[in-house]
Amino acid sequence: MNRPLIDARPSGPARRSLVAVAVAAALLSACALTPKATPQLDLPSVASQPAPADIERWWESFQDPVLDGLIAEALERNNDLLIAVQRVQSSRATLALTRINRLPDASLSLSGTRAQYSLERPQPGISRQYNTVNGGLNASYEIDLFNRLSGERDVARQQLASSRYALEGMRASISAQVARAYFSLRALDADEALLSQTLATREASLALREKQFAGGTISRYDLEVSRSERASAAASLASTRSSREQAETALAVLLGRTPKELAEKIPDRGKALSTLAVQPEIPAGLSSDLLTRRADIRAAEADLSAAALSVEVARTQWFPTISLTAALGGQSSALGNLVDSAARTWSLGATITQPLVGLLSTRARVDQSEATRAQTELTYRQTVQNAYADVLDALSAARGARDAMQETAALADATRKARDLAAQSYEAGRASRLTLLDAERELLSAERQLITTRLNRVTALVDTYQALGGGWSGQIQTGDDEKLENAPAGEPTASN
Repeated sequence: MNRPLIDARPSGPARRSLVAVAVAAALLSACALTPKATPQLDLPSVASQPAPADIERWWESFQDPVLDGLIAEALERNNDLLIAVQRVQSSRATLALTRINRLPDASLSLSGTRAQYSLERPQPGISRQYNTVNGGLNASYEIDLFNRLSGERDVARQQLASSRYALEGMRASISAQVARAYFSLRALDADEALLSQTLATREASLALREKQFAGGTISRYDLEVSRSERASAAASLASTRSSREQAETALAVLLGRTPKELAEKIPDRGKALSTLAVQPEIPAGLSSDLLTRRADIRAAEADLSAAALSVEVARTQWFPTISLTAALGGQSSALGNLVDSAARTWSLGATITQPLVGLLSTRARVDQSEATRAQTELTYRQTVQNAYADVLDALSAARGARDAMQETAALADATRKARDLAAQSYEAGRASRLTLLDAERELLSAERQLITTRLNRVTALVDTYQALGGGWSGQIQTGDDEKLENAPAGEPTASN
């Protein structure tokens, strides 16, 4: 403890009492908080496959500068991410407050009164009306005998770590959401281009059919079939165009753009979906560092540590608190005499407070904290369980999406050849117009299905990277409270 902020020193019994209190505090301060360790989990023995090397910035594997720029913009401007940054700021301020609470408290005071005593109780030699001026320095310090204050600091430290992991989880989630939205937009672009081309072809065919009908070479049925084919393509195009415009707005919202930018600034386009879908396969198997890479698991672990420490902090309420107080000042009848040696006053004191009736409420707080810790442990177990399920599902979906895309590409190629053969047969008079129309419908359906499977392919890759914990560096040091407290909120990790 620092020397009291006064010149006067206690002597005799007062000094011995303070020494006794200090010795007792030193002996009993060994009662450190010992929270329960993270529970052991039944993890799969096959978790030996390391995460991909580029998992921190996985979106760069698509080699699309436009996608890189959109994700960078979102990580800087997304509103959900900015809210998460402010949560970190709030947690950092809470930690700073708990650290301040462990320091001695000091205050300056100055007061003055004018009073008049009763003539029923005269005070000879003293004017009936008199002034009193008091001023001085007051200091107090609570000895953290049972580590209540340090426990509150440790709880706040873990809560800060949790908020920072939550921020990193949000960063990873926003990156994945932007990639999915961008890929969906590119898929709609491809679908719109395909339907525009189809509509142009059918409009040309309809114009020819109208001339043939006017010349009497085809029936009205053939004409109406051409009109229905054209209307079908136009309706599909209108629906796709509307979906594309909505996708542009959704992506712009993720990027954190202003209402004016939403209306006036269209998101840029980069590589075509057909090129983006050609990506190397992510190594199959569970990542051996999944528990350290997933930000949600790290946040849940920090929450569990905070909950366990909160139980110990609640238990310290059973024990007494010891406070030391000191005051140095003066008292006089005039402000100008307040600093004279004759007016000087000082005091030293120690207070021990043991709750009695409050023990019942302490018991309730301990029970409440233990129940919260038990819930938090279950949440931690559930988070780990869901994380492994996410990885297994994502790996399965990635394999399925890859195989489906390959088979659909083969289907589209075969259907295109069949359409070409039908067109040749129709021109040669060996096939009817309906046969050619059926072949064209099947080709359009296959090409649109190929766009869908390509989108499923790149989306599955994004889901896999996210499930493996991609999108952040994984380098938050939870044990270094100075870094946690003082690191800039806009730069939570080395990944920024």
